[in-house]
Amino acid sequence: MRLLSWNLFGLSDEHLDLRTEAALFTALMGGPLEQILASGQPAPPPPDVLMFQEVVDRTWHAHLRPHLSAAGYEIVPASPRPREYFEVLAVRPPFKVLSHDITPLDSFQARELTSVTASGYGHTWLFMTAHLESLKSGAASRHIQATQVLKRLRGHDGPAIFAGDTNLRMREADVLAPLPDAWEATGAKKAERFTWSKPKASIQARYDRIWGHNLRFSDFRCLGRQPVTPDKQPPSDHLGVSVTAVPNS
Repeated sequence: MRLLSWNLFGLSDEHLDLRTEAALFTALMGGPLEQILASGQPAPPPPDVLMFQEVVDRTWHAHLRPHLSAAGYEIVPASPRPREYFEVLAVRPPFKVLSHDITPLDSFQARELTSVTASGYGHTWLFMTAHLESLKSGAASRHIQATQVLKRLRGHDGPAIFAGDTNLRMREADVLAPLPDAWEATGAKKAERFTWSKPKASIQARYDRIWGHNLRFSDFRCLGRQPVTPDKQPPSDHLGVSVTAVPNS
């Protein structure tokens, strides 16, 4: 089972449509459309599960809904959330959604946990995504939110995965350790460590994480480094994170 999660930087209007379109082609086809066409090679199969953060009404209507529907995904939520930005979780066959819910988290920023229970590959899976509290001042809320997520993750009888923008600083993640972290479980490769950057300030962080329960991870990758805008910016200030997961039994 292949899963991809990506914060699409929907809070920035700069080249928003161009960036989102490029991110979706990268998520669904493995790279920008021009690159796929120029290669002359068939595109790899789309991920089984997609999770996006910082989706806004504009990108949901213009990009996510049409592309994901055309690719055969079931999309949660079925319409935009009443928030400035929100999360989207989508699964495609052989997965079939059995139930879903969107639960408010303990948050000053109206953050939510989007969850889907789905059947596929002979198991009942739990998939979750969220965009945890932002900013240094949100550390206490982030800790509570991450604890809520981990409790639900570990409470599922079958394979379970959370992926999203955790905003966790390294020292905050250390307090929660040991974490069932996909990057660490697949060798902690330095080239795949940082998922967010602010080049002008020379800041890098590993905000985007994938956690699992009752499964094994392999092939952890970051994507979305290629420039896609006229001023040579990538699709987002975050990289997408992708991983393969296999149930323990």
